[in-house]
Amino acid sequence: MILTSSWLAQLAQLVAADGLPPETCSWAPLPRDDDFDLSSGFVDSVPRQFARCSLALDAAGGHASGLLETLIFGMPPERSFSPEASRCPEGLQFEELLLSPRYLVVAAQPEVARSSDWRELIPVGACVPPACHEAFANLALPRLLEWRQGKSAKYHPSPGPCAGAFDVDDASCVQHLDQDIRSEACVTAVHVWRVLCDARFFDELFGAQVRSLPKDSLGESSEFAEHQKAALGHYSTCKEGGGSYVGVYFNAVGEEDPAGAGYALGMCIPSLHTTYSSAVSTIVAWRLGLRMATAYPGVAIDADSVRSAELMHRNELEIGWAIIGLGRSGTTSLAAWLDSHPNLELLSDPEDHFREGSFDYLFRRSHLEHLIRRDELPSAARAGSAGPVRGRRTPLVGIKEPNLLRSSRGRQIMAEMKRTKVLIIFKNWVDWLKSAALFIRPTPCFPRNLARIGEEGNDCSFAFDEAHLFEKVRDLEQKGVARERIKVVHLDTLRAEGPAALRRLGAFLGAGNRSTGSSGSSAGAMPQEGEVAEDEVEFWEELCGLPTELARRLERRRSEALRGCDELLRRSGEPIPESVLRPVPIQQEACQRMKSKIK
Repeated sequence: MILTSSWLAQLAQLVAADGLPPETCSWAPLPRDDDFDLSSGFVDSVPRQFARCSLALDAAGGHASGLLETLIFGMPPERSFSPEASRCPEGLQFEELLLSPRYLVVAAQPEVARSSDWRELIPVGACVPPACHEAFANLALPRLLEWRQGKSAKYHPSPGPCAGAFDVDDASCVQHLDQDIRSEACVTAVHVWRVLCDARFFDELFGAQVRSLPKDSLGESSEFAEHQKAALGHYSTCKEGGGSYVGVYFNAVGEEDPAGAGYALGMCIPSLHTTYSSAVSTIVAWRLGLRMATAYPGVAIDADSVRSAELMHRNELEIGWAIIGLGRSGTTSLAAWLDSHPNLELLSDPEDHFREGSFDYLFRRSHLEHLIRRDELPSAARAGSAGPVRGRRTPLVGIKEPNLLRSSRGRQIMAEMKRTKVLIIFKNWVDWLKSAALFIRPTPCFPRNLARIGEEGNDCSFAFDEAHLFEKVRDLEQKGVARERIKVVHLDTLRAEGPAALRRLGAFLGAGNRSTGSSGSSAGAMPQEGEVAEDEVEFWEELCGLPTELARRLERRRSEALRGCDELLRRSGEPIPESVLRPVPIQQEACQRMKSKIK
């Protein structure tokens, strides 16, 4: 099946393809293309009345119109409004009806409290375009009730038999709310009208790339940055307008992409707080065919390839803190230590001995995504998914992901997560060099080759600039991470201070300065976790005997890495160890390490 630009005829095909029941809803009929032909010669059907009203509501500004300010509710037993209350601005007319409180419960409207009995009807009225006279009850009113909820707006069915000019049959209303509004075909029809009543808003929020491949750079003027700005802008506007932002992934006809969908575009649709079903998938496919025909008329869409998912911003993740580096500097030990704090909790893959893999390795899977898919997250990752246990403080959740400091994209992701505090740990540069170089797979790098990086015939590949903390922290700040959110610590200090350092870190993270559990037992010294290199003695031995010129090269590398580190520690309120202030000559330190290991 190929998605086409045929407007509502395409929708009918999609409804049939999804196997939805064929019945129509008299209170929310599925529209056809000719319903929007407002010329004379057609029977004035309910769909045509809805079409006229939807066009008028959209022209008035949809959810951003001033119509919401005219919505009023009366107090039973009154059954109508005074002439003063029903006066409307020029170009609008006042419509009113009686509404069952049962419908207001379903619509989550506070005015239900005005009625003391289910059969005590509540008068409601609003100023609407004249084109909405016939469709006020089942189209204009539910849209106004929905739009007044703002960002918390949700699916509002038409009131049907729950509304009337003079009376309401309570039994019919109960059946309507219990059964009729649950029909997938009716839900689809309501979603269509939700779009059409605010069409300009939804049309403007289509087409941003929600996944991009970074090319030359990630700078402000790069293509990647432009795509991200558009996607995040559409997402924010959509959410502010009470919509839900979805990613649509699909291929063009004849396009086979074994790695996944060739297109990944964003789309704003009406809010999904209560429904995400085949009806929503149908609406997404219909909107995709319609908007692509306008934006990219040369692309024929393979309907079988279309997939969609609701998206969310990384800032919505419930992450209070993150250890983002420096890799091979004690990040695993720090993560385990913080996890022992009574008010902190580390999220990780239980099978990952580096204590990484939070949210199913989200930060490695989604680095090319400008927004992330809600359906790919464990429930614990979603904002508001879990509340505190009665009588206990909810632990502050954190992650360990050193790749976030290493790359420009990772640092940009941290800038997006504005509620997350950042921890960066580093250690004696010589120790880091040994740990990082011997961790290289499949062949570790030894000192002689490390000193000769870049020379012909040297197979060692090693990134010294990964340890240039001052530059990376400065880039974090330039990307938007507030300085007070960043704390840089040194491994030597944490090991020397023990539980006092853990209390200090807990206070910075907002978890209090206690380091004792509920049983009163005190947290111990910082554990030592992570892999220990097998070739450590050989590494120290070669570094100890390195020719003077090669040793000088490594000394220069260390100086470059330590530049500004004392300032980072000072800004973080941390002590500055001797290995930063007055580092021992590299060869001297290597010889001492070699002797201690041999003993």
